[in-house]
Amino acid sequence: MIPGSLAFAYPDFEPPMTFLRPDLNDLPAYRRPPEPEGGVRLHMNEAPTDWPPAARAALLERLARLPFHQYPERQGELTERLRRRMGAPEGGLLLGPSSGALLDLVAMAGLEPGDTVGIPDPGFSLYPLLVRRHGGRVRTVPVGEGLPLAPWFAALDCRQLWLTLPNNPTGAWIPPAELEPLLAAAAARPRPPLVVLDEAYAEFAPATHRLAVDRYPNLLLLRTFSKALASAAWRLGYLIGDPILVGKLAALQLPYSLPAASLEALDVALDFAAAFEATVRALPERRERLAAALPAHRAAPSEANFLLVSPDPADSLEAAGLKVRRLASADAARMTVGDEPATARVARALGGTLPPPAPRPRRRLLALDIDGVLIDADRSFMEAVARALADLRPALPWSDGAYRAFKRLGGFNNDFRLAAGALALAEIHGDRDLAPLLTAADGRGLPELEARMAALEPEAQIAVQRHYADTIQLEKPLVALADLEATGWDLAVLTGRPPEELDLAWRVLGFRLPAVCDAAPHLRKPEPAGLLQLADAFRSEEVVFAGDTVDDARCLRAAAALRPEIAWRFAALGEDRDRFAAPGDVQFASLRELLPMLTREPA
Repeated sequence: MIPGSLAFAYPDFEPPMTFLRPDLNDLPAYRRPPEPEGGVRLHMNEAPTDWPPAARAALLERLARLPFHQYPERQGELTERLRRRMGAPEGGLLLGPSSGALLDLVAMAGLEPGDTVGIPDPGFSLYPLLVRRHGGRVRTVPVGEGLPLAPWFAALDCRQLWLTLPNNPTGAWIPPAELEPLLAAAAARPRPPLVVLDEAYAEFAPATHRLAVDRYPNLLLLRTFSKALASAAWRLGYLIGDPILVGKLAALQLPYSLPAASLEALDVALDFAAAFEATVRALPERRERLAAALPAHRAAPSEANFLLVSPDPADSLEAAGLKVRRLASADAARMTVGDEPATARVARALGGTLPPPAPRPRRRLLALDIDGVLIDADRSFMEAVARALADLRPALPWSDGAYRAFKRLGGFNNDFRLAAGALALAEIHGDRDLAPLLTAADGRGLPELEARMAALEPEAQIAVQRHYADTIQLEKPLVALADLEATGWDLAVLTGRPPEELDLAWRVLGFRLPAVCDAAPHLRKPEPAGLLQLADAFRSEEVVFAGDTVDDARCLRAAAALRPEIAWRFAALGEDRDRFAAPGDVQFASLRELLPMLTREPA
């Protein structure tokens, strides 16, 4: 015993370890693997280059004025900026001190002693530590160099599942359509597991899993700024999920846990998003060139910013001044894809030659409204609304002109809301022709009726949907899938239809596309959230949104204001297009006339 210690003074005093949970006694502290002291850093999966000079200068100017003696106050403001940029619902995004710290919060909130967490094997080395420090038990899900789903189905009885997409250290990835059955099976269980999709490397993959979040309340999407915004030093990340779930996690976050300097760094980085994005976009092509330039080594297929290379090349690379992460148990090493000179050095050190950069096609998305664009549904919806109003207010005179006047007014893409608006307007003005009242309100809308419309909408929805089951027979498709695919663009749908009516649209069309529909208030056009989600899901650099209403046009313009680094264009379609088209928009009578223009545009 050490003289002067409590144990010396009090022989029966318990050793310090008894003050902690017994299961922590053999929990080792995290230690980085041994690494050479010098060399190019290709072992930490960092961004290949630092901040652009203009962004660094802007941040340093901010930091020079930052009051160091005050607590950081901007977390709420920047959370809201990021929430709107990502198209998340109010309360559906949580900003935190690194994605690892947020995952730690998820474990703390969701695990009871003995609960199991399914994690990939091989996987991120931090996962077991996070699980065990909160009393959980690790269940490894064997995935090898790929990411097979069968072992994950066998782990659905876990309390939580943590999937890294792309996976670390292999770079393996699953497309959203292939992951969907697992997400659906998890949600269908009597006690669904919490599924965490760790998308730390999502920006380097062909697509993200962003569209799944609004459909599964047991799903959290985890992201980091360390790679996409070259901001590993600032230790910031965020998660997106159901607002109720995210709200509970936010309640556990310590106040003022994000340093003021980190918050300023995020604000500036978002201002310079286009510059960071250019670096991210260039990396996958360089990754593929390197993977093909290793004559004596094999690179596992990767959609991340690194490659898993075997047999282990670490000795050769370290001798050339290049640090990589050894994986001794696999006779392999994980190496970050650096900038062009560093990548060329890797190829030379391993006996190869890096080919010159190849032209990279732009990621282009054609987002399509359904009604009036993909489907001729006017007569069907007009009839359903007319019949519903005849049931709910028989004395109200109604006409196609009143229906079209609501559509021109904006804010009434959803026909349940339109029917509720007609009922609310009639309560004030009586049973009279509403078209003149709506024409007078053009440009102003009906803000004074919002509360009443919200109260009437559930009843209106039931009535409209009852008649729509018959009037849907009047709908017909306006274009074939082959015509859309011939453009070479990514294809998706953004519609004001609710989920059940979206399914009816697929029957009319005879095909399905990835879609965002009116499933929540933040997705209701003219809100831009749906377009922003689609742009994130497809990693789009250019988006054309084809719509036929003023709400469609407003949605596109709001999205462009929030993500200016993306090239946005609105395609105004239909007879009324002159009313809502703006300079810079393209105008066509129909989608069929628009498609040849897109097909001719070079990628």
